Amino acid sequence: MSNCLADCATAPATPCTKDPWPCKSKKEEIPMNYASATVVSADTTEKDQRRYLINELYDSYQNAKLALKRKFGLTDDEAPANIVDAVKRIQDGLFVIPEKYKNNKDSSYASMSYLRWRDPKAVEDKIGFEAAKAPLKAAYTKTEREIKIFSPEKGLQSIIDFEAAAAK
Repeated sequence: MSNCLADCATAPATPCTKDPWPCKSKKEEIPMNYASATVVSADTTEKDQRRYLINELYDSYQNAKLALKRKFGLTDDEAPANIVDAVKRIQDGLFVIPEKYKNNKDSSYASMSYLRWRDPKAVEDKIGFEAAKAPLKAAYTKTEREIKIFSPEKGLQSIIDFEAAAAK
């Protein structure tokens, strides 16, 4: 059995008499002047609006979630701004010492970092918080979808509606 490719004769090379390439010669090339080049970018206004709306929605969601955490006793109060405020809050009993620090022999009187600034009567209700957060998360997802699918104007209205519902 013979290899048919090996038996083939090579085709003779013939010089091309016509201009084989539609390219310009090196002499005819005009160098790119980058100083005068105009860059045309796509209009990103709508994309920027949607990004802004998503950020606004996220901020609104985080604020609503923080309000729920406060409502269900899962967030402490802000720390006192100064020593006078700290003394008043201690006198009013608006602090809690976590169990792990109550019998700590290494703690010092100077360390206020052991205190949790909160009303001790506030009960932590994680189950209630999770139940209240579920509809908030669903409203967040619905609003996010509307921002991504509908016009930015409709997205803005969706955020306004979300904020109104979250404030209730």
